[in-house]
Amino acid sequence: MKAEPLHYLTNKHGEVRIDRFVTVAAWSFGALGLCLPLSIVGFLFARGVEVISWEFLTTAPGGLPLGVAGGIMPAIQGSLELVGLGLLFALPLGIGGAIYLSEYCTSQALLKVTRFVTECLAGIPAIVYGLFGYSFLVVAINLKASLLAGSITLGFVMFPLVLIGSHESMRSVNWVYRESALALGVSRSYMVRRVVLKQTWPSIMAITLLAAGHAVGSASPVLYTASIIYSRGGLDLNAPVMTLPTHLYYLVSEAISFEHAYGTALVLTMGLLLLNFTGRYLRRLSGKYGV
Repeated sequence: MKAEPLHYLTNKHGEVRIDRFVTVAAWSFGALGLCLPLSIVGFLFARGVEVISWEFLTTAPGGLPLGVAGGIMPAIQGSLELVGLGLLFALPLGIGGAIYLSEYCTSQALLKVTRFVTECLAGIPAIVYGLFGYSFLVVAINLKASLLAGSITLGFVMFPLVLIGSHESMRSVNWVYRESALALGVSRSYMVRRVVLKQTWPSIMAITLLAAGHAVGSASPVLYTASIIYSRGGLDLNAPVMTLPTHLYYLVSEAISFEHAYGTALVLTMGLLLLNFTGRYLRRLSGKYGV
């Protein structure tokens, strides 16, 4: 058997050492990336679980100063109302725009420009949306700080995410299905409803939940457009509301009650995790449809 040259053996041993180093580094950084979010959630759970109770989840803030007692029910209700009404604005525009770009747009230049602008909108900091909502909706249109102004602002936040995600889902549908449907003589609108949307609805719902989670955790878009320190709750479009992020900001910035702040943060985090897990489940469900 022919012996290997010395320089080959040296290089081979060097490659082995490099491979071991890369493997150890990859496992180390992977473990660190896993431990960081788990440690954050664990810390919030350890500090906030003592505050969580049925009373905390179903009553309004109380005490003096406000927030040292009571619960966060109006903040939960306000966050859900803002996101729900915001989706009524974002979903028709986002899904409708995605349908047009995917099925009806024949200009590649228009498609590229629209995607570029939408991606830029998705990357804009949330505070910019808050300033836009304040200057345009609250001041110019005179909606004042209200549930309506805040929900429209959050609609602007969610709109580019819904549009981009829905467009990508529709583009992933095999063109054979479209060609087969059109070859049978059905209209394009029928094909979109019964072929494209039927296959992409789990993915679109997952994207919607992720966009809603992004919006419900944002404090700055509603800080200038809908937020108030205390609210009794209820659905009034012309009245300001409490939200979980702004209530958390108020508790911490004023050093009112760190115990209630940890409890509020835990509720907000658990809600966001629930939305993300539901979105991931729907994404897995969309794989059954080939999307």
